[in-house]
Amino acid sequence: MTLPLEGLQVLDFSRLLPGPFCSMMLGDMGADILRVEEPAQGSGRRAQQRQGAPERSFSHQEQVRRAAYDAAGRNKKSIILNLKEPLAREVVYRLAPRTDVVLEEFRPGVGRRLGVDYETLTRINPRIVYCSISLYGQNGPYRDLPGHDPCARAISGLLDAARYPNGTPIYINVPIIDMTAAFHAVIGILLALQARDRTGKGQWVDISMTDAALDFMYLSSRVYFRDGNMVDRYGWAGVAAGVWATRDGKFICTTNVEPHHWANFCRAVGREDLIPQQLAKGEKAQQIAQELRGLFQTRTREEWFRLAREVDTQIAPVLELEEVWDDPQIRAREMVLEMAHPLLGTVRQLGVSIKLSDTPGKVRSFAPLVGQHTQEVMLALGYTPEEIARLEEAGAIGRFKDEG
Repeated sequence: MTLPLEGLQVLDFSRLLPGPFCSMMLGDMGADILRVEEPAQGSGRRAQQRQGAPERSFSHQEQVRRAAYDAAGRNKKSIILNLKEPLAREVVYRLAPRTDVVLEEFRPGVGRRLGVDYETLTRINPRIVYCSISLYGQNGPYRDLPGHDPCARAISGLLDAARYPNGTPIYINVPIIDMTAAFHAVIGILLALQARDRTGKGQWVDISMTDAALDFMYLSSRVYFRDGNMVDRYGWAGVAAGVWATRDGKFICTTNVEPHHWANFCRAVGREDLIPQQLAKGEKAQQIAQELRGLFQTRTREEWFRLAREVDTQIAPVLELEEVWDDPQIRAREMVLEMAHPLLGTVRQLGVSIKLSDTPGKVRSFAPLVGQHTQEVMLALGYTPEEIARLEEAGAIGRFKDEG
């Protein structure tokens, strides 16, 4: 079966979560991903802990095991290039004519210093789509500042959008903006490829994690720009939405924003008097919330979820992390893949979240070990075994060495 991005050639310089997850999504849909690894020597812990790459400080057996569970590395090949060496950059320049997409997460200006920036590569191949992911983007007063996902949430106002009752911003230990930036990069790349089909020319896709975070501020920005004030930080649907403890010490989430779903809930629990109070504020809301907390303690999490299915109201169980992967809905959507590994038996990975009816995504290979395909790629570029050996001796390239 033909995959939707079959034949697309991607050169991936990225290291941290947004880039590897972006190229994973492209690879799942058929793109050929060649990720460029740093040599271990001289790069210290940064080279060993690249997102999605098995740590080279581990034994060969442990590297194989980690690669098997590395979803962000699947459907990719790996080559080690020391981009500080001119001979390694020459390898990139040989790859450029056969490359459709370049993906990088260098701090702005680093790609130019290394000689692998958009201007340089587009002179070799004007059809290249070059995607940069950075914290603040390629321009602006903050562009050179370092930082990660939480910094984007802070600058965008996303951390301020929800606060605890004591006024402290709520910090969620989930890489929300890393993942959002990955999705934005995929969209940007596909849009640029679509434009290239019409114009014959590639372009630079500039993805700022902070810009991506601002998309979450759409609703509050609309109110602020129109009326000059912000939405309520402490709840967008009054007492009808929230997280509540249940009798068995677990939690449920309610989101009864639509009046009929709220009314269905109130009737089902014998509290028709609360139907007009869906958007109660102030002391009245606090009083109702207290009553609801007591009400939700009368049933287990599963009993409340059963009620949701019986009376058409919005209640979802708050699954604990170890419960998620065995949930029947998650399983039905094939979001847990079980694959046969040649050495490890059955291995589980995160599934493909974008479902296509005719050309669905597919895991074609497990993540490579670092530098596993250097020899193969170099030979395909026309280098002789003797030249490859000389480049390796000069420190320009590196190769995977089987220690097993």
